[in-house]
Amino acid sequence: MRVIDPRASVVTKRLSAVRRVVAVCSAKGGVGKTFCTAAAGVSLARSGFRVGILDLDLPGASVHSFLGLRPELPQEKDGILPLPVTDGLVLMGAAAFTGERALPLRGASVTDAMLEMLAVTRWGALDFLLMDMPPGIGEEILDLARLVPRVKALVVSTPERVPVAVVERLLALLREMRVNVSGLIANMVRGDASTVRELARRAGVAFAGEVPFDASIEDAVGDPSRLASSAAAAAVFDALKKAGLLSPP
Repeated sequence: MRVIDPRASVVTKRLSAVRRVVAVCSAKGGVGKTFCTAAAGVSLARSGFRVGILDLDLPGASVHSFLGLRPELPQEKDGILPLPVTDGLVLMGAAAFTGERALPLRGASVTDAMLEMLAVTRWGALDFLLMDMPPGIGEEILDLARLVPRVKALVVSTPERVPVAVVERLLALLREMRVNVSGLIANMVRGDASTVRELARRAGVAFAGEVPFDASIEDAVGDPSRLASSAAAAAVFDALKKAGLLSPP
């Protein structure tokens, strides 16, 4: 007899007052996906939107580091409340429970941890819920497509040939899963980003623009205000516009 996990139905209720759910994805690590997530969060909040970030990169959670948030146990009230970051921006992730300790998970444990965070977090009314996905093509993206069918994907790549080749496979998988891809971002661009632009054309997705390599980001890590003021963050915000994510849902 098949047992249905009741948490799956709770997820829909928890996200009922969230206008847009956006999964920020990459096929390889090191392309700046988490920076794009954090920069989008602080930029949207600065523009007056109500924003939540869910860090689903369970073994490599690092959004809190970009935002200068020290992990601490969240408050509980008919669920758990996400941690406040700045006005209009809250965050939840495994680091709230594990701190800076490693979280080695595999297989069903990954799905269980992800489902638990989705089911117990009380987001309330949000304009955006940004989900920082782990790099690669694994359980998390497959489970998210099943649990949150209205999710939109924002895919990040750098212009080098290897990341672009792997991202092409990710885009093909998202298409097979019928996940709406809002756009493809070329990140950490030092010169020509035509490889990413051409991939967007081949894959039939919107090219959301280029985010320049910005050496000042390293010094802005941990300071949401400096992060939001960076040229790279401004380019991420522009990419959200080009991807149509600021239009009414």
